[in-house]
Amino acid sequence: MKEYVNHPKCIAIGECGLDYFRLPENEDEKLQEKQLQKEVFISQVEFAKKVKKPLIVHVREASNDSKEILEKYGAKDVGGVLHCYNASEHLLSLSEHNFYFGIGGVLTFKNAKKLVEVLPKIPLEKLLIETDAPYLTPHPNRGKRNEPLYTKFVSQKISELLNISDEEVQNLTTNNAKKLFKEFSSII
Repeated sequence: MKEYVNHPKCIAIGECGLDYFRLPENEDEKLQEKQLQKEVFISQVEFAKKVKKPLIVHVREASNDSKEILEKYGAKDVGGVLHCYNASEHLLSLSEHNFYFGIGGVLTFKNAKKLVEVLPKIPLEKLLIETDAPYLTPHPNRGKRNEPLYTKFVSQKISELLNISDEEVQNLTTNNAKKLFKEFSSII
C-alpha cells in the first residue's frame, strides 16, 4: 500500500475490515483466523491515520468487533465508509465517528427488510450510494454484472423509502461523497 498511497487516484484505504462469514469449523482455527483479521484491520486503521486518508470498511458478521476496533483505534480521525452497509443498528453510532453508510443494490432486493427498516435511521448527512460492482446488482437487473449506471435504481429506492425526491437523494449523496473525500473532490 505504501507504494501506491500517494498516487492521485488513491483517495482512501481499503477495502479493509472484518469478515467472519467463512470461518473454519475448528474452534482453535476460528479464533486464530479472527485474531489475524483483527490484527490486519488494526494495522490498516493505523496506516490510514498515518497517511490521513479515509477507510473503506468491509463488515460481514463482525459488527461488534469492527465497531470496537474503529472506536478504540481512533478511526474517527480519518473517517470512512461502511461499505455495503449490513443494516446492523449496532453500527449506527459510527456516524458520530465520521463514518458514512454505503448503500448499494441490496436495498432494492425483496429480502432487504432489515436494511429498509434501518435506512431512515441513518443521518442523511452520512448517506452514500455505491455499486459494489460487479456484484449485488440492483433490481431490475439482478443476475447481470453490476455497473455504476445502476446506482440510479438505488437512488430511486432511497427516494421512495425516505419520501424525498430522487434529485435530492442524488445531490445529497454526491455532496456527502465530496465532503468525505474533500481533498480529492475534483476527481469525484
